Amino acid sequence: MKETILYIYPEQSTFIQKDISFLSRRYDVLTPGHDWKIKRETPLNFVKQLVFLSKHLRKARAVFVMFGGYWSFLPALLGKLTGTPVYIIPGGTDCVSFPSLGYGSLRKPVMRSFIRWSFQLCTELLPVDGSLVSVDYSFHENSDFPKQGYKYFFPGIKTPHRVIHNGFDPYFFKCDPAEKVADTFIVVAAVSNLMRVKIKGIDLVLYLAEQYPLCRFTIIGISGDVINHLGTVPANVTLHPYLPQESFRTFLAESQFVLQLSVSEGFPNSVCEAMLCHCIPVGSSVGALPEIIGNTGYLATSSDKDYLRRRFEEILSTDKHRRLELGLKARQRIAENFHISKREKAFFEILEQGN
Repeated sequence: MKETILYIYPEQSTFIQKDISFLSRRYDVLTPGHDWKIKRETPLNFVKQLVFLSKHLRKARAVFVMFGGYWSFLPALLGKLTGTPVYIIPGGTDCVSFPSLGYGSLRKPVMRSFIRWSFQLCTELLPVDGSLVSVDYSFHENSDFPKQGYKYFFPGIKTPHRVIHNGFDPYFFKCDPAEKVADTFIVVAAVSNLMRVKIKGIDLVLYLAEQYPLCRFTIIGISGDVINHLGTVPANVTLHPYLPQESFRTFLAESQFVLQLSVSEGFPNSVCEAMLCHCIPVGSSVGALPEIIGNTGYLATSSDKDYLRRRFEEILSTDKHRRLELGLKARQRIAENFHISKREKAFFEILEQGN
């Protein structure tokens, strides 16, 4: 019989499903399936989670928890009491604080305490990028703090950590470089409210679209409510709601660039998926973006609009042959450095250490 693993998360997502899929090849993976998005249901979710853990924790080989939050506290505490290894995967918002923008779990005193307790109690932290541990920050003009990362906010944390990047399947995301349309940009970001318009840099994308009417911009992941609030957008911008991977691959195939001007990021999956489709990455110098992009695209080091316009001029001046070369290098970088097999191997090594 397969041993059991528990995998806990605040809400389902594609990258979580990828973890569960490869873990399921060797283990029985149990997930409670509680949705922690609705705040008023948090007390009830604690009760549901306690019942779930009481039933399954002692029989589990290990527990993985995606993101620190309310949902990570009981697994970390009970894991400590029972000797069951608990691995928390910091992913982004659980390691940052931007009070002026209303973003970051660490700006909320109660949530911040639950995250700190969870990080202190768990066996090991498995952040998706080293920037979530500690990093200098300067991209946004009103950055609140000179650094971000959980060690900056919780300097007393002694829990060991190891970085395990997200992983991607080059065989699922592939296209013909010859299909690219010149000066087309794609942005893939979950934008469910107006706060995320700024966090994901959509306001900067719309500004650039106004400045460069001959370029085309496609933004995927904007909710209907946000689209209504945005009102009239430049004619060269097309907005789409969330699309399944099979659908937005078509947009990736024709887009020449992938644009991500976020104020804050953990490890942006959509950029890697676009790069596998030969999109040239253009990103802000936050989170894992510098490491993801490397020498295959362009980094923006400031959200200042004058600076961005000058940077964009440089990008658009890139000739056709250089663009083709960068697109090929972008795919190669993701396939070689962030293949899903690397994440899979790292997880299984962690689990085998317990033998």
